[in-house]
Amino acid sequence: MLKEFTPEERKVVLGITFAVSVRMLGLFLLLPVLSPYLRTLENSTPMLIGLAVGIYGFAQAFLQIPFGYLSDKYGRKPIIIFGMLTYLVGSLMGGWVKDIYLMVVARFIQGFGAVSSAMIALSADLTREEVRTRAFAHIGASIGLVFAFSIVFAPVLAGKFGVPFLFYLTAFLTFLSILYLWLFIPEPKVHAKDREINPSLKNFLLILKDKNQLMLNFSIGVLHAYLVSIFTFLPYELVYTYQIPKIEHWKFYLPAVVLSLAIMVPSTIVAEKKGKFKEVFLLGVLFSFLGFLFHVLFKNLLGALAMLFMFFIGFHLLEPIVPSLLTKFTHRDIRGLSLGFFNTTQFLGSFLGGLVGGLSIKFGPSYLFGFGIVSSLLWLAITYLWFEREEVQAKLVPKG
Repeated sequence: MLKEFTPEERKVVLGITFAVSVRMLGLFLLLPVLSPYLRTLENSTPMLIGLAVGIYGFAQAFLQIPFGYLSDKYGRKPIIIFGMLTYLVGSLMGGWVKDIYLMVVARFIQGFGAVSSAMIALSADLTREEVRTRAFAHIGASIGLVFAFSIVFAPVLAGKFGVPFLFYLTAFLTFLSILYLWLFIPEPKVHAKDREINPSLKNFLLILKDKNQLMLNFSIGVLHAYLVSIFTFLPYELVYTYQIPKIEHWKFYLPAVVLSLAIMVPSTIVAEKKGKFKEVFLLGVLFSFLGFLFHVLFKNLLGALAMLFMFFIGFHLLEPIVPSLLTKFTHRDIRGLSLGFFNTTQFLGSFLGGLVGGLSIKFGPSYLFGFGIVSSLLWLAITYLWFEREEVQAKLVPKG
């Protein structure tokens, strides 16, 4: 897929993919091993362990919009590099602290640099519209591969070198990504006289009233609610219902990730080159629905694995397309702010997914499956009606 990018676009896509992968690596590598490690820290309590794990996502959720707005106003690269520096500092601090209170601070500093919106906006600014979905597909594929790597190797690395090593590894890779962004990726040239919309707090209202933004925000929120709810409930189910030890779970996760990534590549090309965004989008939602439905119908390990595979296929069909569509419908002058709202909704969806998964563990899986089936049917209907709008169809005519 890289051959269709210009040399400059290739540098942009590779650099931003690396930077996003580093942030995701820091998150995914720590998730399987962080809670047991936090228990060994001074002054540790269950409540503070939960706070140390969750405060990263809290900071990310509530700072995406300010960082996105600042990237519109002051430029993408300065804001991204500042955010990556805070992530580097938080990672170094997380490696050396031995007290749970200081770890909470370190995790907040890690999450403070909420620059995902600015990174996606920078990628959109520096790539042509006709290849933008493929650029996002590279980023999405990198996240999937980082996830697969983490579930297999995080326990091994933590067991051999210790959890602090994972923090330091993340800090080092973050430093490399800062250097690459600083040296090799240009700042988009936007002059005040070229702006149609100047940075202003009034732009918040523009985005809050935009039907396209609301539809795509809803989509990314639901998609990540599914992701977190499934991965809150499914590991518990595999261990306590089917007696499969956690160390064996990667044997299910890895094939599901690899298969779904293999499907993502051609589907992204079809959506972008042939203008089949509607078909690929609806198919992604349908796979999510079928995953929940199959688990309900089979009520056994086969049903659980069907849900896993179906969900990952749906997830990777949608993950590159949803932000790409957002950049098509959002004015370039408020792209950072728009993506800030988008990513905030994504993290809020993750929070909702955690609640649904927790309720399913405590009170039974009907909470997860009821939520998944009802919301995916609603999502299918909303998506179909949205794509039928003339404004949407006009925007999605293939270019190039």
